[in-house]
Order: sequence, then structure tokens, then C-alpha cells
Amino acid sequence: MKTVYRGERFFRDGEPFAIVRFSEASMANRVFHSHDFVEICYVCEGGGYHAVEDREYRVGKGDLFLINYDIAHAFYRGEEDGELVTYNLLFEPGFLDDSLLPFHDFSSLAMSYLFRSVWDDEPLRADLRLTYEEQREFETLIGKIMQEYTNRPVGCQAVIRALMIELIVKIMRGFQRKSASDPEQRRNASVIEAAVRHLDDRYYETISLGELARRAFLSKNYFASLFKETTGISVYQYVQHARIEQACRLMGETDRSLGGIALEVGFSDYKAFYSAFRKQKGVSPHVYRSGDV
Repeated sequence: MKTVYRGERFFRDGEPFAIVRFSEASMANRVFHSHDFVEICYVCEGGGYHAVEDREYRVGKGDLFLINYDIAHAFYRGEEDGELVTYNLLFEPGFLDDSLLPFHDFSSLAMSYLFRSVWDDEPLRADLRLTYEEQREFETLIGKIMQEYTNRPVGCQAVIRALMIELIVKIMRGFQRKSASDPEQRRNASVIEAAVRHLDDRYYETISLGELARRAFLSKNYFASLFKETTGISVYQYVQHARIEQACRLMGETDRSLGGIALEVGFSDYKAFYSAFRKQKGVSPHVYRSGDV
């Protein structure tokens, strides 16, 4: 059974950030869970395993994992292991002031696989294995963040934000070291292809641009621009097209009422369906179904 951790369990006083040092449980006592926030997990001591969906991978000191929304996973120590200790930095992307990041919103983070999309099928064994020097720098930063978070001096949130940005920059450098040859264009295409698959599967639902952008860890404006640049149409146009095409299929293969079909493919009412259908097909749904086109 999977447990879902909510941000309010960890975030205090409305702050969308928390840091937790945790000694992981044994396999028998592990908690398979997902969460509604982003997690950066760093293995600082010992060794063990990381179970992600239906896969398990060996982990050790220096391994860094970046875990997105709704990803079911669990860390645990094996029978042969001593203690497995992790630092977990939990936050919502909005906690960071992206105007201070030396990237285009969160696009460079996502495109560099810092925060992989929830649509990805192949989790990596470790997102990043830090070098010895990187581990020293990372642990120094984590120590400072933990101190600010624990002692709560005046201005601690601002200091934690600044330290988190420095930490993310160092992670970015690690990813550049790891995959400097990965073309940005290919990564852009991968993100949009994943979004298109999601839209094709969920066209009948209310899908907002903001939700798609959040899943991809991009700003709304950047995601919208990237989507249109890649597909030639906007997200709204793509969803409308998918709904109308499915409606055409249902009109040809079933005897369902036009009003029922409109609701089934995602329109709020027949009037909205009629307007969108006529705009796309040039005729009304009734005329299209009758074959007089």
C-alpha cells in the first residue's frame, strides 16, 4: 500500500520548505510513498536501496536523487547494511525566487533532468553521483541550511532561499559534468512529446496550462511558447482538436446523442461543443453525422 505525504505534514507556519535528516528503515519497515512536493534526497551515510515504482537500485554515500510529484518510492537499508542516513530537502518550486536563478525560469533545470517530468518512464539508478569535492560542498551547504532552519534567526527564509539556489547551481554543474553532450533540442522535444502523450490520454479532462507547466517544471509562458514552437499550435488548440476528433469517431461508431458525446469528450455543454466543432470542421455536428458534407 502506498502512503501519500502532504506538504502540510512537513511544512511549518505555511513555509513551503522543510529539511529532514532521516535514518532509513529496514526493508520490512520501509514506507512506500509519494508526495505532493519536490524532494531532493542526498545519501550522506551508509548504503542501502532505493525502490522506485517497480524497480530497486543500490545506493550509497554521495548519491543524489530528485523526486518529483506523485512518484512512488522508498529508501531502505538491506540486511547486510548498517545505517542508511539521508538528508531530504522538501519544497514547492514556488519557494524559490526564480528571478534569482541564472536560468530561464525552471526550464534549464527541467531540461537538464534536474527535475524530471512525472511522465518519464525510466527513473535513473541515481540522478547524480557526487564527486568527493562535490560531496564536501554539498554537505557544507546542507549544514548551513539545517542550521538556519533549526535555529530560525531573523531572515532565515531569505537565507535558506539563497542557499538553496546555490545548492541547485552546484547540482546543475554536476549534471553538466555528467551529460554535457546531451543536446538541448532533444530534451525540449522529449518534454513536449511527454506532454502530448498526456493530452492524448486525458483530453476529456479539464487540463490547464498551469498544470502542464507545473508537471514539466517550466513557467507557463515558457511551456506555452515551447509547446507551440514544437507542435505549431497552442495547448488549447491541441486539446480542442483531440476532443473534436474523438467526437467524430464516436458519431461514426455509436448512436449516442450529440449532447452525450459532447460531455464525454470533455466539453462543459453542447453549446461549447457546437461552437468548437463548427470552427474546426466547418459544419455543425448534426450535418457532419448525417454525412451531408
